[in-house]
Amino acid sequence: MFYIQPPKGLITLHVFEEIVFSRLEYLSVLNDNKNDAFKGKFEYLLQGSPYDYVGHFTLRLLALKSNELLSYWISKEKLLLKYRLSLIQPRQLYRLFKTIIKHINRRDNDIVNPVINTLMNVSSFYLQSEVFKHISSKNHPRHCNKYQQNIDFELIPDLVETKVVNLYRGIATVYCSEWREMLQSLFQTFILFEMKSQNILIKHFLTDPRLNILHQKLQYYIFNKGYHCETITASNIDNVSVHFPPCMMHLHLQLRHKHRLSHYARFYYTLFLKECGMSLEEAFIYWKYEYSKPHNCDSLCTHDWQTNNKKFIYSIRHMYGLEGGKKDYKCLDCNSMAEESLGSTYEGGCPFKNFDTDYLKSLLCKTITNDNFDKFIMNTSMQNPQTKCASFFKLRKATFVDNEITINKPVQYYMKMIC
Repeated sequence: MFYIQPPKGLITLHVFEEIVFSRLEYLSVLNDNKNDAFKGKFEYLLQGSPYDYVGHFTLRLLALKSNELLSYWISKEKLLLKYRLSLIQPRQLYRLFKTIIKHINRRDNDIVNPVINTLMNVSSFYLQSEVFKHISSKNHPRHCNKYQQNIDFELIPDLVETKVVNLYRGIATVYCSEWREMLQSLFQTFILFEMKSQNILIKHFLTDPRLNILHQKLQYYIFNKGYHCETITASNIDNVSVHFPPCMMHLHLQLRHKHRLSHYARFYYTLFLKECGMSLEEAFIYWKYEYSKPHNCDSLCTHDWQTNNKKFIYSIRHMYGLEGGKKDYKCLDCNSMAEESLGSTYEGGCPFKNFDTDYLKSLLCKTITNDNFDKFIMNTSMQNPQTKCASFFKLRKATFVDNEITINKPVQYYMKMIC
């Protein structure tokens, strides 16, 4: 399940492609919770089989060509691991831990991956007779804390972010009831470190025209046929907003707190949501919900939906290009936002230029730890606002491989974060 050692041997090209696309199809139906809809060959997906390894390692190799493909693929592979662990029998689980140890011992010592030692320790720990019987028992309590593992928080960032684990001085405590979640998190971190460490070496193989053609087919299959990032709605926006750039997350939080925004802040935020995929109908629901609430005492806008609903509806339709000159309005780009002259009533602006350190910390620490914020400020003190934003993006986006990235628009930040 962890794919520590790549497969060996020869395979014909047409079978090679069949394996890859069968795996992609299965990952897609698994993501949609429609397993019965899978029409491919299950023999290519048998856990631990050579076909299983060929499919995984081929997609891992091709995912190096674009961060878009990497983000899509690794989230689905993690979902596959979650599904397999949910069905695993004690004998299979025992074999899994044994296989992890065996494959780690066969690895070349020159290949450095900080997850390796943790995987070895975790597997050895859970193979202890009493511990294994405990976690594999059908009566194992959902919130049991009889046994625990201490793990470097950087190796399980998603569990730290969602506060699944207890954290003290950089060490996360994972209880035995969370062994599945821990394996899923370590799996993702392990794969990402493998890809980063082998990035330069593997790119030489991607010049093969057969792999380039296969990559083009994958791009079309995934992104031109049925793969879409999550649509923003009035009901899911609080969850989705953690992926917003800081400037737009700030406006979202201001709106939720005050239930009002100044004219330009509302204008730019509406356009941002429009470009990120919020439909006109959802925009009506979202803004009606907020502007129907009593405004906060420190809000400078006192309009309400009940009194001004026609004006608000026209304004939103206008921004969506359905009224007036029917212009296709766009949200400000980062450069314009950073250079914008802020008035006393405007809540917006570029946080990396216009906010003081205390307020910036309160905003950014909604998605990162205080320690990470201090390191971030220290490492980016001499950077310009756009470069700081790009650095913050890389800090947040664990699946981002390339060292260089430029953020030119708030919408670009959000799309790269979720896709």
